[in-house]
Amino acid sequence: MIASRLSIPFGLWMPRLVVPRSLRMIGHGRRLRLSALAVGIIIPAFFGHTLWSHRTLEFIDAEREVANTALTLKHHAARTIEITDERLQIIASLVALHAHDLGSEAMHIALRKQLARTHDLGNIVVTDPDGRAVAEAAVFPVRSLDVHERDYFQKLRGQIDDGLAIGRPVIGSLSGKPMLPIARRLVGPDGAFIGVVQAMLDIASFQAVYDAVDNEPGAILSLWRADGTLLVRSPHASETIGRNFATSDSYRHHAAVGDTKPFWATGLTSGNERVIAHGFVEGYPLYVAVSLSKDEVLAPWRRLALTQGVLGGGLALVLVSALLLLARETERRQVASMQIRLLADNVADVFVLGGLDKLPLYVSPAARIVLGYEPGDLVGRDPVEHLHPDDRAVFAEHWAKLGDKESPGTCRVRHRHADGHYVWIEASVSLMLDPNDGCATGYVAALRDVTAHRETEERMRHMALHDALTGLPNRALLLDRLDHAIAYAGRVHSSFAVMACDLDRFKAINDSLGHPAGDALLRVVAERMQAVVRSYDTVARLGGDEFAIVLPHLAEPCSANAIANRLIAAVSEPIDLDGHKVEIGVSIGFTVCTGGDVGADELFKRADIALYEAKAAGRSTSREFCAEAGARIATHGQLGLDMKEAIRRGEFRLVYQPVVQADTATVVGFEALMRWRHPVRGEISPAVFIPVAEETGLIVPLGVWALQEACREAMHWPAHVRVAVNVSAVQLRREGLETAVLAALAASGLSPNRLKLEVTESVLMQDADAALACLHRLRGLGVLIALDDFGTGYSSLSYLRRFPFDRLKIDRAFIRDIADPDAAAIVRAVVSLGERLGMGIVAEGVETAEQLDLVRQEGCHEVQGFLFSRPLPADEALAYLQLPSALVAA
Repeated sequence: MIASRLSIPFGLWMPRLVVPRSLRMIGHGRRLRLSALAVGIIIPAFFGHTLWSHRTLEFIDAEREVANTALTLKHHAARTIEITDERLQIIASLVALHAHDLGSEAMHIALRKQLARTHDLGNIVVTDPDGRAVAEAAVFPVRSLDVHERDYFQKLRGQIDDGLAIGRPVIGSLSGKPMLPIARRLVGPDGAFIGVVQAMLDIASFQAVYDAVDNEPGAILSLWRADGTLLVRSPHASETIGRNFATSDSYRHHAAVGDTKPFWATGLTSGNERVIAHGFVEGYPLYVAVSLSKDEVLAPWRRLALTQGVLGGGLALVLVSALLLLARETERRQVASMQIRLLADNVADVFVLGGLDKLPLYVSPAARIVLGYEPGDLVGRDPVEHLHPDDRAVFAEHWAKLGDKESPGTCRVRHRHADGHYVWIEASVSLMLDPNDGCATGYVAALRDVTAHRETEERMRHMALHDALTGLPNRALLLDRLDHAIAYAGRVHSSFAVMACDLDRFKAINDSLGHPAGDALLRVVAERMQAVVRSYDTVARLGGDEFAIVLPHLAEPCSANAIANRLIAAVSEPIDLDGHKVEIGVSIGFTVCTGGDVGADELFKRADIALYEAKAAGRSTSREFCAEAGARIATHGQLGLDMKEAIRRGEFRLVYQPVVQADTATVVGFEALMRWRHPVRGEISPAVFIPVAEETGLIVPLGVWALQEACREAMHWPAHVRVAVNVSAVQLRREGLETAVLAALAASGLSPNRLKLEVTESVLMQDADAALACLHRLRGLGVLIALDDFGTGYSSLSYLRRFPFDRLKIDRAFIRDIADPDAAAIVRAVVSLGERLGMGIVAEGVETAEQLDLVRQEGCHEVQGFLFSRPLPADEALAYLQLPSALVAA
């Protein structure tokens, strides 16, 4: 795609445009090519010869420089050693005069005067034939100093003449600095060896001179003993000072070269190729060496070579290129139009060339595929007439930027296809400029079909804002719609509603029929909800079986309640899931708001509170939010927090209500009931805190504690007295109930047949299969299982068929009305059913003697109620067991 302004000679595209004059005067292509070849050879050859000459001169200059520097350093070394030797010769004369008192102070003073005359010397020492110091310039009396093992001493003692010897560098014992020992042989009147006189020459004086020499980068200046021992080096390299290089191949090569004659070789200390010059110090076993790195010598030449190479190469390239371009221009112009047309004919994009009046002058053949038109049908026609009416302003704005000679980039518009539908086109339009004056002469446009890309973007946008399973809006889109509803209501002061919906019994169907059935169920529910609401309402799935609805523009606030009722009715209709007829319900909580003063978070919170109220009211119903419900829920939440603290502080306790034999009034057991005295609110009813404990999961630790406490207390009772503990649905659904029962029995030592677990029918209504399986496992431990509040559920008899309970407890509602013939008939039927199934019958809520007589007549085995006793604390329950049966029945 062409995304920038073109500066192409318009004559290459359209014959009617002017071609530059210089291009029309080109000819003789073959001659120009030969000229280009000659230029391409001559110019590089000239620059190459020049550079080679410069390279040779650089080598000559480098050799001259190292030779001159070596000569200078040779003279410096000769003069320095000569001055030191003069001192040594003078001292040798003094030794002859003081031969018998060399260790005297007078000798020390004489040596000290000689030392002071030469600032480069660190010390002067005279030794005996054994190398022990007998006189010293630096200190008096003389120190204990022995030099007999040093190389210069060994050399002087072994030679006949009194020549000079130079030792290896040593660290001065007084100065702590590197010193160069220079010594002469001392002989007596008879010519016998009597010792040496040595001066310690400060190497730093040489180092300072060598460092001060103005040299090229990479230069190395050094002073050597004739035997190949390095004495001084600049730049200083401490690891090489004093090292002997005589055994190296490079040294032997160096030694073969004459005095101050430059040569090229590998440096002894640097290891790289260098130009080197030696200067042998006449009369002394020393020589100096000066060297320059080949890389440093050639560094200026390389910079010159780079500059001239670029210049020469560039010049040759420019000239050759110009000549070749001129030679090829005629041929290129002949084929340029054909090449461009071939390119335009074989690309997927549609290329359009046009004048400043927007009318196309050329359209590429790709228009047949992309737009459905023959290219000739589009030439000369205003392109705007094929654009979607909504996109013409976009194209006009894009074209206006072209008029300002800006770089407008691309724009996306809908172009009408020949068959009538619209395709999305990404258009890149750029000006074509005349190269002579820079004025616009027309435009070139590249049109690309991005319909598929646009559809992909739309799908991705839809996926980001919609639920994948149901196709409903997700939470993000719901919040956006709600924000619009709030804003609109704020402007016009209208009413709107927010609903929170939760499906009833969805989990049971999903677990029993499988997830594919559950997914199908959710899709059916989504369709039914959308069918109920208005077209501009928003139904969203938040996840799982949770839905939310936004109802904007409510004519009346009460309309929300009517819509909720229709939703409940629609969802409650039977659903066929692959041959399985299922029924579910939906609980709905909603809040209605007028104006835009309430935020989205608060609206959802209110709807959730109303949903909680709807579920508490029995499901498949709806509730509208009210402030009282909000306060109640807040209190409910605080109660859950208080319960956590109450468990930690041990505020819960158990009380025990007696269960007696109906005919003898003998106590056969107690039902353990939980109580809680709140430190602020006082005694809280179990009907209040037990549901909260179940919702928060706190019922699990409370249930474990109740089992342990009840079993422990039952151990104080007679062996025939049982204890009953209530078990909630949450405990049955959670793992660990059997473990808790076993732990309580083991900790207390209570026999399993003295523990009775009581469950209600509501427990069995929630995942009955799992609950019954758990009860069977508990039964296997040896504990008794009782069905509490029997008769209040809609499927009581089905549970009796599926599980052999030990006891059936008739709900107090039937006992309260037992004087009524209908209630008495129900009690009689339950007793008869229990006897047939081998289950004991317990009558709950016996409060009067008349009720006791009637339940006895109907055949109830055990009774429980206020007629005998209210629930008692543990100590009073123990005392109650001591009462005679007559008093119990009284």
